[in-house]
Amino acid sequence: MSIICYANHRYQRQHLQIYWNSSNTLFQSSGYLTVYLGDLIDFLCPYYDNEYTNLNIEYNTIYLVNENDYYHCNTTNYNPLIKCNKPFDLQPLVYTLSISKYLPYPNIPEFADGQYYYFISTSMGQLENIDQHHNGLCYTKNMKLILNVQKYTRHYHEQQRKKTSKLIIAKRTNLTFVDPDKRTLSFSSLSSITSQNFYYTFTLLVFCLLTKSRS
Repeated sequence: MSIICYANHRYQRQHLQIYWNSSNTLFQSSGYLTVYLGDLIDFLCPYYDNEYTNLNIEYNTIYLVNENDYYHCNTTNYNPLIKCNKPFDLQPLVYTLSISKYLPYPNIPEFADGQYYYFISTSMGQLENIDQHHNGLCYTKNMKLILNVQKYTRHYHEQQRKKTSKLIIAKRTNLTFVDPDKRTLSFSSLSSITSQNFYYTFTLLVFCLLTKSRS
């Protein structure tokens, strides 16, 4: 599985989980995601239940780089976000990114809307070359990701809320004679009579009262 998304239905913001290993189909396709300010992203390191598994154990390091180094698969002079070097721990290593403009912690990436951010791994997948800074899985397995950060808006959710909050200010009024002899009128919605119907309603009411008094 490549990406899992959890949505906070109150605010409609995303909590993404990305499996950071070379078998992820995300890297075999676009390697591109649109996210919004306020979203959360978990980068999940390769994890294996059994130390003696027949699968190829993968070790890598995640870097946030500029656009030029993204295309040249270069991580020289960058500090890693996380080293995925413990694939048999009790729980997988996870690096969580908060897509926010201002964070109170040092050395944590901050994000601005309308900008692109570039993530790559340049290790070869083995523990002995986990600190390699050129090419590696970025080059051989296209292990890189572009985040397109946009400003959060409620879009459809907000529009729907505004539509449902509109009040109905007038309804058609129905007049019903309950008893033909008494000529009693019942009003299903007198309080919502429109100005256009008021004259006709009032005239009919006066007519009924005069007819009743003569009888």
